[in-house]
Amino acid sequence: MKSFTGLIIIDEAYGEFGDFSLSNMVKSQENLVVVQTLSKSFGLAGLRLGYFIANKKFTDVFNQVLQYPYPVSTLTIESAILALEQSAQMKEAVKTIKEERKRIIENLRKYDTFEVFDSKANFVLFDAHGSHKRVFDALAEQGISIRKLGKIGKHDGCLRVTVGTKEMNSKFLLAIRDLLG
Repeated sequence: MKSFTGLIIIDEAYGEFGDFSLSNMVKSQENLVVVQTLSKSFGLAGLRLGYFIANKKFTDVFNQVLQYPYPVSTLTIESAILALEQSAQMKEAVKTIKEERKRIIENLRKYDTFEVFDSKANFVLFDAHGSHKRVFDALAEQGISIRKLGKIGKHDGCLRVTVGTKEMNSKFLLAIRDLLG
């Protein structure tokens, strides 16, 4: 950042699910902008509301040149205010998601069938290799919805499960156990 003269934009859409944020660095790095959203941790994707954190010099230029490129409705603003007033509850929910994410990863790693990737988001990505279609279909038959991503880089059978409630995650893990056990 110190040697690069252009603008550096860091997307922290899943930032609350990680262990750190770069947002404090905007004070010392004039070319850094950190973009965040209420979509993930607050579960408000439908609001389509994000924001950025930057130093005053950048925000002044942004306001002079672009002002408000996308008008934000009153309903969106009021909803965001209500959500932000519930930040303590969001943080508690994120804590639970992190604990459940760890449980899912640890359980999936018990099976040689899977290559499970570390996650700092509200989902777990794993490669089921040649059995990804069978796993996906078997879960779907039980009403368990995950995403079939297929080939990602050198990984050919990627699946993604969103971290849900303890009950939902237990149902998913039991279904995996029954399928592979």
